[in-house]
Parts: sequence; structure tokens; C-alpha cells
Amino acid sequence: MLNAARMTIKNTGVSIQNQFFYLQNFITSPRTMGTLMPSSPWLCHAMLSQIDWATSLDIAELGAADGVLTRRILSRMRADAKLEAFEIQPAFVRKLNQMDDPRLQVMAHSAEHMSTQYDAVFSCLPLLSMPVRTSIRILQATRQQLKEKDGVLVLFQYSHLSEKLLSRYFTWKKIRVVKNFPPALVYICKPR
Repeated sequence: MLNAARMTIKNTGVSIQNQFFYLQNFITSPRTMGTLMPSSPWLCHAMLSQIDWATSLDIAELGAADGVLTRRILSRMRADAKLEAFEIQPAFVRKLNQMDDPRLQVMAHSAEHMSTQYDAVFSCLPLLSMPVRTSIRILQATRQQLKEKDGVLVLFQYSHLSEKLLSRYFTWKKIRVVKNFPPALVYICKPR
């Protein structure tokens, strides 16, 4: 019983430490961070359920943060697949580089500069918090880098206000995830 209590305290400490890390980064750079909390397991599951893991070999993650979604992507990927995780916050880049998986390549620069063709792109970027020109360049680059036949962009936002911008480049459908703080909308997007 005592060991179980210690384990609960230890796990809670890690969770509180992780949340504090997010808060620190949000205060430092709210326009690029966009959230105070890491994505919930339910939000991650809703996003990851949108692609065929048997055929998605080239994957990108935009705004990988500390790797909450990254770890889940890696757990579903085939052994011969590869993941490019884009992140511009130096503290998060350091955390991502600590992951020991040869399929992961951390890209410490903006997703505006993607240069690989992808089967699937996952985005956790706060489109409405970023400068509009940056959001546009990232969406244009994503559309250009998705493989033509079956490429898909899966992203989440906290508001429907990005739908007009998304519609310039993609056709989409959305799913609401209420088990997240705050509740989120997951968009499944195909290039126009």
C-alpha cells in the first residue's frame, strides 16, 4: 500500500513538473506555444486514429513540443517508417533530442521549411496565435509536401476560427474532443 502511494506521488510530481514546463514556455512565447497544458491521451488518440499506419511511412509532426504526441506516433509507426518532428522552442528541442529512436529526426526550425514528401502530417501548431503570414506559409508548405494520392494533414485547434484559413488549402472534416483542456477540434484535411 505504501509503495502504491509513493508511486502515485512520484507520477503526480512528473505530471506537475511537465505542466509547469508548459506554463514556463507559454509565458516565454505565447504566440508559438499556444497552450498551457500538454495534449490529453484522448486528443492524441483522436488524432492518431485518422491515418492508416500500415501505409504511412513518411510522417511529420509540426509543433512537437516535449513529445507527448511524438511518443505515441513512434509507438504506432512501422519499423521502416520515419518521423520528422518540427519544433522551434529550444527547451523542447532538447527534450525531443533525448528520445532514443532511430526513426525520429528532430527538426529545430520552422515547419515553413519542410522539404520532404509526407504520407501524413500531424500538427499541434496554434494557427490563430501565430502571425497570419507564418500560418499561411506553413499551410502552403504542408499542402505542397503531402503526397498527392493519399496525403493527409491531421491537426487540432481550440477554436473553429481557423476553418476559413484551412479551407484555402484543404477540404476537411472535424471531430470534437471534449476530454482535453481546453476541449479541442481535430481536423482531418486533404489537399485541394
